[in-house]
Amino acid sequence: MRRYRTLIAGALLLTGAAPAEPARYPPRSILLFVASWCAPCHGELRQLPAIAAGAGAYRVLVVPIDRGRVTDAMLRVVPAEQLWRPDMERLAELRGDLLAKTAGLPFSVAIGGDGRACAMHRGGMTAASAREMRVECEG
Repeated sequence: MRRYRTLIAGALLLTGAAPAEPARYPPRSILLFVASWCAPCHGELRQLPAIAAGAGAYRVLVVPIDRGRVTDAMLRVVPAEQLWRPDMERLAELRGDLLAKTAGLPFSVAIGGDGRACAMHRGGMTAASAREMRVECEG
């Protein structure tokens, strides 16, 4: 195993290539953070089809930051393919890495093709703001 690692390291040095890091977040997506206690978040969920249309090729993923019956009821309007429920460890990582950049909700983050944040939006998301985030990431 050690010899194998040495060979890979040598090959990387010769080619100048660095090992690719795995994507931190779902690539080409807009993460829409919501919570049951956030009144504007409920409004955003009612606008989800329009927001998704504005996002174009980027997937809109709803990320609940709280758990419970009220949250489950709120999320019934979200199609399963647009819901991302990270486990508690991953949610803690999201809180420290992305949610720490805002004072509260509503808050959205666009993730580029490399799996890294490329645009942020504070306040209620609309089709126009989703489009602006996508353009910022592609530009």
